[in-house]
Amino acid sequence: MTLDGIRLVLEDAGTTDTAAFARRARNELAKAVLAEALAPSAASSPGRALALAPLEQRVGPELAGHLASIYAGSEDWTSHAIDALEPLHALARTARV
Repeated sequence: MTLDGIRLVLEDAGTTDTAAFARRARNELAKAVLAEALAPSAASSPGRALALAPLEQRVGPELAGHLASIYAGSEDWTSHAIDALEPLHALARTARV
């Protein structure tokens, strides 16, 4: 399983508006969880650390923590992804209004 798509979105957290970021992150997480459900495998290491400050400013510390665990490819990244989907969806909807 590759988490490259979501890692790219998370690395760009500070460069887009909140709604666009939340939509992109939500969609990439959903794709990654679905791919993992269809063909389970070990997540690859990102090779670098995620800068948390822009992410925390964008989504708050709790959601940023879930996203950082996903980025790192932690053993339970899918649980963090499922926990992150609803808050990202809410951000995508409310930030547009």
